[in-house]
This record gives sequence, structure tokens and C-alpha cells, in this order.
Amino acid sequence: MISIDYTLIIVILNFVVLLIVLNKLLYKPISNFLAERKKQISEDIDAAKRSREEASGYAKLKEVELKKSSEEIRMLKKSAAKDAETRASEIVKSAMDHEKKILREAEEQLYGEKDKVVGEISEELAEMISQLSAKYLSEKIKENSDAELIKKILDERSDN
Repeated sequence: MISIDYTLIIVILNFVVLLIVLNKLLYKPISNFLAERKKQISEDIDAAKRSREEASGYAKLKEVELKKSSEEIRMLKKSAAKDAETRASEIVKSAMDHEKKILREAEEQLYGEKDKVVGEISEELAEMISQLSAKYLSEKIKENSDAELIKKILDERSDN
């Protein structure tokens, strides 16, 4: 049979006490530490998910803003091109009006010069006819000398 001796009981009691002490000193603090660590990791994972969702939201917001900005730039380019085209047509119209004005002034000047020249020619012609008549009457011009007389009068006129 098995005899129970005091040393076996003391060893068993020591073992039970050791288990209780280890449970109180090591197991509960370690399990509490592990539970807190698990909780902290879970919170960090949740925070990372929230941060990722926020970043995704910001990315979408920035994408919308970028599209809006590119649309504004496109509209500004279109407006600038339209303004440039309008300005160019105004410049062309102004140049054409200026050209017409210059042509009209030149035409008026030419008509003035024409009238002046016609007047001068008329005066000279009248004077030549007067001189020719005076010489005709004074010299009784012959048919052969008519050409010489006209040439002489024209030469005198061109010298003056």
C-alpha cells in the first residue's frame, strides 16, 4: 500500500501554494497585459481603418476639386480665345475703316488736284487762244506759219 507521508503532503501543499502565488503574481498581470495589448491593437486597427476612410474621402474631394479646376481652366481658355477673336475682328474692322478713310481722302485730294489742273489748263488755253488771236490779227497768219506760231507759243509757255 501506499503510505502517505508528511513530506508528500508538504510537497503537494507547496505546489498548490506555488500555483496560487504564480496565479496571483504572474498569470493575472500577464493575462491583463495581453488583454490590454489586444485591446490596444484592435483600437489601432480601427483608427487605421478610419484614417484610410478619411484619406479616401479627401482623395475623392481632391479629385472633384481637380475636375472642377480643370473645367474652370477650360472655360477660361475658351473665354480668352473668344475675347482674342473678338479683339482681332475689332482690329481688322478698324483697319478697314481706316483704309476706307485714307482712300476717300486720297480720292478727294485727286479730284481737287484734277479741278485745279483743269482750271490751270483752261486759263492757259484761254491765254494761248488770246495770244494766238492777237498774233493772228496782227500778222495775218498764213496757213504754213500756223504750226510754227503754235509751236512758238507752246515753247514760250514751257519756258515760263
